Amino acid sequence: MKQKIYIAGKVTGLPIADCTIKFGTAQKQIEALGHEAVNPLAVVNDWQCPWDLAMRKCITALMNCQSVLALDNHDSSPGARIELQLALHLGIPVYYDIKHIKEPQKVY
Repeated sequence: MKQKIYIAGKVTGLPIADCTIKFGTAQKQIEALGHEAVNPLAVVNDWQCPWDLAMRKCITALMNCQSVLALDNHDSSPGARIELQLALHLGIPVYYDIKHIKEPQKVY
């Protein structure tokens, strides 16, 4: 089954180019597996957005996803830690490695 997968990772304090590459790479990997990626950079779509408003937008997007992919820098991000804790408390599966995400099963 095709999943909508939210990408969680550090944004605040990192160069825009680094974030764009890291989240964009994860998005392409998720889509290559046949799933829909929810990239928080696209969800917020404003580098000047205050942190609390960005988190509200991201949490809203996360609530419409079936799972989460945690990027390797998630543990150094207060926002990503909140997203992952929320997902885990709500029973939303969290993947810590793209290799653990399986391709959708085809229905014949």
